[in-house]
Amino acid sequence: MFGLLTGKIKTYLVAALAVLLPVLYVLGRKDGKNLEKSKVLKDALENEQDKSQFYRSMDKNNHEIENDAPRDRRSLTERLRDNGL
Repeated sequence: MFGLLTGKIKTYLVAALAVLLPVLYVLGRKDGKNLEKSKVLKDALENEQDKSQFYRSMDKNNHEIENDAPRDRRSLTERLRDNGL
């Protein structure tokens, strides 16, 4: 009698796991897809921030060069000796 009862319980547990396995698989793929999408978006945001920082520094350097442009031969020579090309 006890063996019959444990056999039925085991059978129901196996059947329940067999039914739940595809559901768990689908939910896992959905969560994994969301995690991967958030990683991609985070990387894209970091790349855009790096680009904006680069262009901001380029703009700053251009303004410094325009404001510090050599007016004569001597200032050009001094600037090249200090900063190089």
